[in-house]
Amino acid sequence: MVADYYAMLGVDPGADHVTIAAALARLQPVWSSGTRNPKNKHTFQSYLDQIPALRQALLGEPTARAAYDAELGAARRIERDRKLDRLQHLVQLRAAKGGLTVADRALLRDEAVRLGLSHDDLDRLVEPIPPKPEPPGEVDDPDPPVDAIDPVTRRQVRVALDHLGRRDLYDALGLERAAPLDEIAARADSERRRWMQKTQVTAEKTAWLEVVSLAQSHLGSPEARARYDRTLVLEAEDELNASIAFVLKGATRLDAGTRQALIDEGERLGIATDRVDRLLGRACRASGVARDGGSAPSAAVRPARLLRCRACGGVTDHASVAKAKGAADCRHCGASLQWTCPVCQRLKWVDEPRCGCGFPAEKREPLVRHFEAAQHAYRAREYLAALEHLQRVQELAPNHVGARKGVTKVQERLAELDKARSVWEAAYATGKLLAARTALQSWAALTDPTRPEIKQAWEKTVQALRDAQALAKRAQALEATDPKSARAHYRQALALASDLPEAIEGLRRCPPDPPVELHAEFQGDRVRLRWSAPPSDGSGNLRYVVRRKPHTSFQHPRDGIAIAETDAPEYVDTRVNPGEVISYAVLSKRGETESVAAVSLGPIYLLADVTDVRVETRAHEVELTWSTPAKAQQVRVVRKRGAPPAGPNDGERVEALAHRAVDTDLVEDQVYHYGVYALYRLLDGRLVPSPGVVVTAQPHAPVPPLDAPVLHVEPNGRLRLSWPAPLRGTVKVLRTTRPLPSPPGTPLEAAQAHAFGGEWLDVTALDHADDPSPPVLGVCYYTPLTNWAGLLTVGHTAAYSCLPDPSDLRAHRVRNGRVHLRWRWCPQATESLVVAKAGSPPQGPRDPDAIVTAVHEGDYHRHGHYALDLPATDNGTNAWHVSVYSVGSAEGETLISPGLEPTARTVVPGPHPEVTVAYTFQRGRFPARGWSVQFKTEPPGAAIPPLVLVTHPRTVPLAADDGSIVTHFPAATDGATVPLDGRIDLAHQRARIFPDPHAEPDTLTPIRLRHPQTATARV
Repeated sequence: MVADYYAMLGVDPGADHVTIAAALARLQPVWSSGTRNPKNKHTFQSYLDQIPALRQALLGEPTARAAYDAELGAARRIERDRKLDRLQHLVQLRAAKGGLTVADRALLRDEAVRLGLSHDDLDRLVEPIPPKPEPPGEVDDPDPPVDAIDPVTRRQVRVALDHLGRRDLYDALGLERAAPLDEIAARADSERRRWMQKTQVTAEKTAWLEVVSLAQSHLGSPEARARYDRTLVLEAEDELNASIAFVLKGATRLDAGTRQALIDEGERLGIATDRVDRLLGRACRASGVARDGGSAPSAAVRPARLLRCRACGGVTDHASVAKAKGAADCRHCGASLQWTCPVCQRLKWVDEPRCGCGFPAEKREPLVRHFEAAQHAYRAREYLAALEHLQRVQELAPNHVGARKGVTKVQERLAELDKARSVWEAAYATGKLLAARTALQSWAALTDPTRPEIKQAWEKTVQALRDAQALAKRAQALEATDPKSARAHYRQALALASDLPEAIEGLRRCPPDPPVELHAEFQGDRVRLRWSAPPSDGSGNLRYVVRRKPHTSFQHPRDGIAIAETDAPEYVDTRVNPGEVISYAVLSKRGETESVAAVSLGPIYLLADVTDVRVETRAHEVELTWSTPAKAQQVRVVRKRGAPPAGPNDGERVEALAHRAVDTDLVEDQVYHYGVYALYRLLDGRLVPSPGVVVTAQPHAPVPPLDAPVLHVEPNGRLRLSWPAPLRGTVKVLRTTRPLPSPPGTPLEAAQAHAFGGEWLDVTALDHADDPSPPVLGVCYYTPLTNWAGLLTVGHTAAYSCLPDPSDLRAHRVRNGRVHLRWRWCPQATESLVVAKAGSPPQGPRDPDAIVTAVHEGDYHRHGHYALDLPATDNGTNAWHVSVYSVGSAEGETLISPGLEPTARTVVPGPHPEVTVAYTFQRGRFPARGWSVQFKTEPPGAAIPPLVLVTHPRTVPLAADDGSIVTHFPAATDGATVPLDGRIDLAHQRARIFPDPHAEPDTLTPIRLRHPQTATARV
């Protein structure tokens, strides 16, 4: 709905800007104070909400006011046309019987006055209808009660809908009456969120939220929606009853034509024909009007189609203008009786209020005016105003092609405008004034160049550019006489305009500044020079000229000999000899122009120190060796305790040869500091020492190498390394992929040890360390190194392979000298190494004192065991220790398992007979006492190693892993009786006793088990 700002302000629609502004200034305080009155709160609040739109419409551009006047005029015409349509509709209803009687005309005059229309308006409508003479009553059962919304709520809903200009709640949500419930709920939630996001409280927001709340209440459930639909039917019938009452008012008879017209009216309102007949009969009986019998009249007697002019209100017969050639004009005023849809360009009659595309006729004039205002604003380069008018056009006609293209064009122009402004701002902020001037010209071409921001930007840019050009011209005059001042002026000009070409070229012509902070460092046979570049002047990169002069210092920048040109601020002079005296100077150079000054250093003395100093400590003495520089006259060695010597005269003199010195009679484990200085003879005969090399030594006896660490794999995969704690020093462990090249006992410096590579383990204790992630492929070597007195002593190496060991090794002697071995193979192994040693466990798979045999996997599985022939030992009493290792390959390298699995080792007894252990199961006399086991040995009195009881529910176990271990028996002697747990029932289990597989194999006494031949133990 369009608000009438003239009525709000109480001014005439033709009032000028001054009158409108004065009225607004006078009424705004009144409206503000009126919001405190609850009766007028919403009205005055809506006035305050509309002040910005009022200012824009009435106090803005003339085109904007013209668009508003068109929109307001259209709204007024819509209201007047609505009243005229209603009156014309009533006229057609009264005239449906073939004409109008005197009573009809009097009744229509009263209705016209009630609608606010004049008698002239009625006369124009009834002019073509002929007069009709006055013409000259059935009982109807009342309708049952209808479950509809109560009148108070209906009035509340109608007030809210009228405020927004909506027909019903469906129209408010923009949905059809057949829309599903989920779509209604989604649309209501969307509308509520949209209006709740608006932070300002306005009358429009309040009304919309009220309508959305009413829609959720009356359309949210099937029952409530059905009740609301019945309410709409009642409202339609009320409207039809009002039309019937008006038609029958003062009539004595309802003719067929009037009846047909009322039936058409009912169809328009969605009421069935039989319901309309019933309402007609009820109204006729109530008013005493007789009804014509028979059916409805034919089409020939239907009322003629009359076109009402929108300009003068006169009516014209449609048939007369439809058949005429040319334009269809009003016969009273000559205005057109047709209108063109601005969306689809279709031609429609004036009595067709809506085009087939959905555009209403009443919005045509406001749309045209807003579109014209948008075109005017675009031509005036007022793009935001044009965009507002185009958006209003899209609100009136969302499918208007011109508006859509116009919005796109305006947005593109706004984007170009923002880009031009951003380019100017970026160029001006970075001091590129020439680029800023070009960007400013593009910016001014896109908008009004007289705008204040354009003028201000132009003044700032031009003034800064003039200042920079003046500085450049002043610097050009000083180039030949004062280059330093010229560079300063050029830099000032570039600080204002960094892209000024005359300043850039002039700065390149000026000689550059010299470098600063020259440093020289003599390193053996070379001198490393370093300097700092001069501050950048923005004229390009610099090169540096290095000059050298022997014996004396530089007298001027071109003194000495140029030895090099470099881009980097450093240079290494390799053409020097220790003992020389040299001076250096460095100049800057750009193109062919060198700096007028240079940075110099010298003379400096090139005194080289001795190199390759090595320290070897022994008990009570220290030996030093070194390499002496070529021109050194002699070498002096001094010793000092507690702190390093500060010079060749700080400490005790140690007799030294040209390349070696030995210091004896020292206190063991005491720290000594040695300074080694090379002495050079200068031209004047003086001996000058070099800076010197300081080393530290601690005489001590040689540190014994540590034994190879013992490896143990923990259940979580971590590898633990253990070794005897050293008597002195700490231990470091190095993991490598190859054995160290240095033999055990070799002392190494820290740098030498780190040069081997590998990975150092974190040692948390003196006697062990952990490797949390040992290699998963290949072989690695763990070497312990003892850290003492600054040296690392290499220990013995332990190898670890990622290949798993075999397990469950069992030995069975079949006859003298022959043993059958069985074990569980590693899945990755193709061979196994069987290592047997008499009297003690073998020391790895390569023990030279052991018998080592390779067993192929195919041969083992073909026989089911491996037969090992053991020779008799020397004394005939010692047992044989047997270990099994897995052999595999990875990446072309042969791997042998580490031998850490306890069950991969066993002991085979010597030539003496084995101890035979027999056992019997005994059931207790009382059920509560359960079972027990009694052991007997041959020979009597022998010891019994740890054993386990293995049970199986279906078959007799053949090994310790062939069933479930239910009991562990500790070591015992002949005749021992051990009670079993009462929960073990041997009456329903198959049971046998075997050696404990988890016991240490080397601690087990060789035995032969004799199993009882009972139902629970016999095979």
